[in-house]
Amino acid sequence: MMKLSTMTNLFYPKTPNCEDGFAQSLRRTHAIGFDAIDFCMCPMQRNETELCRDDWEQKLEGLVAVKEELDLDIAQSHLPYPKVAVRRKSPTDEGCEQNEFFVRMTERAVRVSAALGVKWAIAHPVEATGSDEVSARANIEYNHKIYEPVIRLASSLGVGIAFENMVDVDGHRRFGVTGDELSMLVDSFDDPMVGACWDFGHGNRCFVDQTAQIRTVGHRLRATHVDDNMGLGKEDLHTVPFLGTVKWAKIMPLLTEIGYDGCFNYELSVCRRMPESMIEPTVKYVYEMGRYLLTLA
Repeated sequence: MMKLSTMTNLFYPKTPNCEDGFAQSLRRTHAIGFDAIDFCMCPMQRNETELCRDDWEQKLEGLVAVKEELDLDIAQSHLPYPKVAVRRKSPTDEGCEQNEFFVRMTERAVRVSAALGVKWAIAHPVEATGSDEVSARANIEYNHKIYEPVIRLASSLGVGIAFENMVDVDGHRRFGVTGDELSMLVDSFDDPMVGACWDFGHGNRCFVDQTAQIRTVGHRLRATHVDDNMGLGKEDLHTVPFLGTVKWAKIMPLLTEIGYDGCFNYELSVCRRMPESMIEPTVKYVYEMGRYLLTLA
């Protein structure tokens, strides 16, 4: 049976680098009633969380204490990811996957995930450039170069790595958009600690009907990102299901068909500009929508 989950970003304070943003978010998310939580460390790539500081291990000890106090199931996490726009610069430039800060924060995020009991940490596939941009072989080789050290570390700590489906941006071809590409990447590692994460919003931006892509991923699916948008070529809104055009009535039974029993996990940005007094009512609405969606599975 799928667990209803959401990322910590819904309640994370809007002011970067606050002292206890993650702890606040864990407590407030738990109070809504979610079955599990996704620990979102994407802001670490921008040096915007308390876990980016030199005292991060002390902060982590406090988060572990909150997890134990509330008996939280922190089942997923999201690792930092490189920004596509800067991949055409030097691989060591800020924001790229070979930049020293990015590498260090990714390793730290894996260690944080392990300490919090995360089962699957989500990673974005990276893309080869130049003449190799559209070569599946070259892209898989490049992903191995970047992620083999991450996977070795994660596996040694009991954390799986799930690669997320991507979406083409501004005419730039990205690797991992299709079910075939994502499956090839996962299979190339031949490791039970490597799987796939399907983002339904990304799928909706790329395919009129993404169910065939999800079915191709099939048994490899270990995690999900639940969000909605207005479809092909449109903005990645990360809005609430049914406020966009994702075909949830077809997707939910398909998840049962392929035997998926992990987290049905929200990745939403609906609280980003929300007045503080409206955040909790909004998240309660999101929670009820999630409970409804699970009845369709």
